[in-house]
Amino acid sequence: MLWEAAQQQTMLYFGDEWTEQDQAHSIGGPLERVVGHIASRTQADPGHVARVLVGEIEHLVANRPALWMPGARRLLQEARAAQVPTAIVSNSWRVLLDLLLANVDFPVDLTVSSSEVDRPKPDPQPYLRACELLGADPARSVVVEDSPTGAAAGLAAGCHVLAVGPAVEGMSDPRLRHVDSLETVTLDSLI
Repeated sequence: MLWEAAQQQTMLYFGDEWTEQDQAHSIGGPLERVVGHIASRTQADPGHVARVLVGEIEHLVANRPALWMPGARRLLQEARAAQVPTAIVSNSWRVLLDLLLANVDFPVDLTVSSSEVDRPKPDPQPYLRACELLGADPARSVVVEDSPTGAAAGLAAGCHVLAVGPAVEGMSDPRLRHVDSLETVTLDSLI
């Protein structure tokens, strides 16, 4: 939600409106794709777009409490109680991920940002790096994603993917399961 708000503000800054089609095109990043999209829509300099967008999202993340996807906190609590390792794997850069983590009151075992890999999602490298650091077999790992970019990265890494919400509807793979909400998911149904 904060990303969408930052993208809306950035588009307004450049004199246009952020549409549902823009959101569908940009969900999951990476940043370069979103910047390129806004620059092409507004005819603005990509460097200028990047500076405005980065400033908007960092400001929002630093000043608004993080909102949990319904059911996510409970699912992480179940994983922690069962001693199942957890990670946050993000296409965000390290500074932004750290700002977000400062607003999240729940520990995970590790985080991987786009700053720690050569190729961000949809490349599998971020998920492969997380599995490596956790000592986890990708084929026995479950990725929870709400974007086509992230779901594609998880599948390419050889993981199972729990795709959440409308943005990932229509994707198909034997290792992919789609749900409307994490409220219906339990740890037992994942492992």
